[in-house]
Amino acid sequence: MKKFFAAFAIFFFAFTASGQDAVMSSWPYLYPEFSKGTVWMSDGKKYERDLNVHLAKGRLHFVDGNAIKEANSGEIVLVELNGDQFTSLNGDIVKVIGDIERGYVAKKTSVDFQKLNETDGPYGTKIDAGATLSLTTLELTGDASSYPELLRNRNEGSSLPLKNDYYIVTGGKVLNASKKAVENSLDAEGKAAFKTFQKQNKIKWQDTASLLQLVDFLAGL
Repeated sequence: MKKFFAAFAIFFFAFTASGQDAVMSSWPYLYPEFSKGTVWMSDGKKYERDLNVHLAKGRLHFVDGNAIKEANSGEIVLVELNGDQFTSLNGDIVKVIGDIERGYVAKKTSVDFQKLNETDGPYGTKIDAGATLSLTTLELTGDASSYPELLRNRNEGSSLPLKNDYYIVTGGKVLNASKKAVENSLDAEGKAAFKTFQKQNKIKWQDTASLLQLVDFLAGL
């Protein structure tokens, strides 16, 4: 049985790691280096670039000469990088962690700014809202960004905590992987069916196999 993304890729062309718990503020990327990857765009074009995912912005970055630039997330269909697959959801780059014919499960890894605000900063200093704001506006895109300089400084700065958010995508819907989000997306009949489904299947909201069961259920409603 063809997977959802494999089937989509066939349709598309007919018309044309991370287990880390934290990253450094000087290198807020998913991977420890930029690696060769492939990007498929909505206009049918395909690009091969040195890529990485910026965890503070949720964007795909690529190396252009000595500069780091940002890809247009709204036009990204599929990214293959370091053996992983990514796509764009609501403007954010997310990792596809499981898929079937009628949908898929995605995971977004990002900097946990809420946790950052609630904890001590370096050397026991408190990190306040102003410090958090400066991290969200890091100048790491465009010609002003120097890739060699970023590489030299990537082990400096402060450690940033990360968080994972999971999504269910099927039938044109993008849902947070939570009981409340699923229930809110259903009509009365669907809610009744979902209640029965939950009795028969113990859903683990951060488990890929369990969420794929839910994708299959929702696609059949």
